[in-house]
Amino acid sequence: MKSKITTQPAIEPVTLAEVKESLRVTSTSEDSLINNFITSARVYAENYTGRKFINQTLVGYADGFHNQYDQWWTGFRQGSETQLIYGLSGGYIPFDWSPVDSVSQVDTIDVDNSETVYSSSNYYLDNFDNDVKHKVILNDNNSDITTSLRSRNAIKVTYIAGYGSNRTDVPANIRRGIIMIAAHLYTNRGDCDGGNCVMKSGANVYLDQVKLESVSISV
Repeated sequence: MKSKITTQPAIEPVTLAEVKESLRVTSTSEDSLINNFITSARVYAENYTGRKFINQTLVGYADGFHNQYDQWWTGFRQGSETQLIYGLSGGYIPFDWSPVDSVSQVDTIDVDNSETVYSSSNYYLDNFDNDVKHKVILNDNNSDITTSLRSRNAIKVTYIAGYGSNRTDVPANIRRGIIMIAAHLYTNRGDCDGGNCVMKSGANVYLDQVKLESVSISV
């Protein structure tokens, strides 16, 4: 699933005062510049780790629900090749960001582009383990999804991703990494060359502890 942010986080994971303390800056003349670096540092850290930090609303689209894998069985069984390999259990959609705090709504989209709310009783959010990408999973007794869905982007999921609404909800190693990146960008402004500049900040040592997978990054 590919998502886009519809509601930005209300605050940044670190404060202006925290970054200025790390920089030993007391003047207020460049506060706006430092705040911009904080946002850039946070966006880099989110893209690098595959995580969202402060709660934000996203909308994602998927072509459909994937099949879940069932445990292998003993003996013989009849069925199609797809059923035998992938199982008969309900499907799921993996989120492209973690952690997912909640699913606001799931919609199905027909070939005429009309959207229908899919009942929340038909699925649940699997967000127990923060070390893997979270999923929305169909219940075993879910209602059948209409067969008139369009072939692409047929499932729309609105969800909230992040550790919480407060800075203290974000793990300390992430917050430390953001401070290091923002401070490095400020100190080396005009001399940075994208991701290589951030790597020199040493922040990736902290961010690697929570990184889910390799993704494209930018500053």
